[in-house]
Amino acid sequence: MQYSVFTDTDWLYPDSAHSGIKNIRLTVPRGGHAGAQILGELPKTSPRLQFVWHQDSQNAGLTVRLFRLLPVGVNENTDSSLMTTTDFERCKSFVTRKAPFDVYDALCPIEDETVTDRLAVYLCIDADADAVPGNYSGELRLYEGCQETKIPLTCRVSPVRVPHLSSSALGMLNFFDYDGLANQHHVTKNSEEYWSLFSGYVRAQAEMRCTHILLPPGEAVFENGKLVDFDFSAAERAGQIARKEGARWLCGGHIAHWHEWDEQEYYPIWDQSLGLTTTEGYLQLRLYFTKWNEIVTRNHWQECMAQSLADEPQTHNDTTYRILAGIFRKFMPGIPIIDAVETTNLGGGIDIWVPKQDTYEKWRDEYEKLQAAGETMWFYTCAFPAGPIMNRSMDLPLTASRAVFWMGALYRLSGFLHWGFNYYIGSDIWHSACCPHKGALLPAGDAHIVYPGQNGPLRSMRFEAQRAGAEDYELLMQAVRTAPGQTDELIRKVCTDFRHYTREGSILTEARKHLTELLESEVSSNDR
Repeated sequence: MQYSVFTDTDWLYPDSAHSGIKNIRLTVPRGGHAGAQILGELPKTSPRLQFVWHQDSQNAGLTVRLFRLLPVGVNENTDSSLMTTTDFERCKSFVTRKAPFDVYDALCPIEDETVTDRLAVYLCIDADADAVPGNYSGELRLYEGCQETKIPLTCRVSPVRVPHLSSSALGMLNFFDYDGLANQHHVTKNSEEYWSLFSGYVRAQAEMRCTHILLPPGEAVFENGKLVDFDFSAAERAGQIARKEGARWLCGGHIAHWHEWDEQEYYPIWDQSLGLTTTEGYLQLRLYFTKWNEIVTRNHWQECMAQSLADEPQTHNDTTYRILAGIFRKFMPGIPIIDAVETTNLGGGIDIWVPKQDTYEKWRDEYEKLQAAGETMWFYTCAFPAGPIMNRSMDLPLTASRAVFWMGALYRLSGFLHWGFNYYIGSDIWHSACCPHKGALLPAGDAHIVYPGQNGPLRSMRFEAQRAGAEDYELLMQAVRTAPGQTDELIRKVCTDFRHYTREGSILTEARKHLTELLESEVSSNDR
């Protein structure tokens, strides 16, 4: 069978030409992973795949996983300023291809899917934290009838280590769509089948190195049109499952929003006509936070709980946000507040600042003052401002999904947030990855980084890139502690700001190799 090997840092397409590379060569840190993509011609029959190590690797701490790469349709291109466009002239300088096109993004367990076009496979090796450093070899065998094709693999396990999620330097939060889970998997919300699926989604978030799991907000209970209580049963169940699955932090769901970005007032999600700065607004918040605090205390979550209050406070409503934060702190003292922010004027009203990547660079001097004073600073990405800026859109280079964490390390930002883990918006995300939003379309994949599978979430190549980027961040911050100048110089070979980054996967791969070598030299020095 004719085949070629590709790195996991570049996109593959159903019409991709062969690379000429026949061997898989990987370097994996302990506690981390590495992967490769394989593209072959359409076989006459569905082939059987098997990976075999040449030596006894049972005690080496290595796990090999095989996935079928599934094509996903990108129906429009990312626009140069906002959302999407069908005018290729507006975006041809920074997108990978002219839409519409198909790209291999979704990953399906090898046994769950038959080959319908080209053979497209993703091979991933995970190394335990205590994996034995050294060189290993094996081969991926493809059986097509009586024909056998062997793809050689060499894997070097580096002595450097990616820390366990429980002690990671990088915080991460991806918003979760609880309604979407029920709709896309065709199950009843809050049924046992629903919560079983949710467990799988939590495990997927942990695998992507998410430290915080977003919980649903409490649901308002009305009698005769009057608010009388809040039901936190779904939030409590979700929190219990997330903690059982090993979640490091829980995060209470948003409870308020503004109507327009330049408006001063906030409104609770259960009553969009009630201003929170009114007496009735305060009393309803008092009831909400009192009930929520009882749930948190009963489950002993005080030391692992954070709270989101209102997404994206702006310069026009930052004073009102501080009022909301003050009310929250009265009833739930000691719980850190985390939110995506579009202003620098929230001092004392927020504990974990999360400015958008371009917002951080726009007001970088102010944010760096806050960082220098000891404030916790994350960053986030979303559909705005679009264009070439780093985001995980499917028509941007795959390097953008990974290099964004290298920029986080360069700016010494300690966490990452994205709004769309599983927002399966639209009737067919498999052929129309640009999901509808307020009369427009979101850039391809902005709303989701996993796909609904038969038994739970299917990962994606963007998922794997983000996971790799999070692992890179951990190694970069280790290197920063011992060799900050060399580390920053290495990062700048990959990216210099959120708009300027390498489009070539080979450059990112080479930089990761040099990072590993830099850390290994430190390990050797410490051992002498």
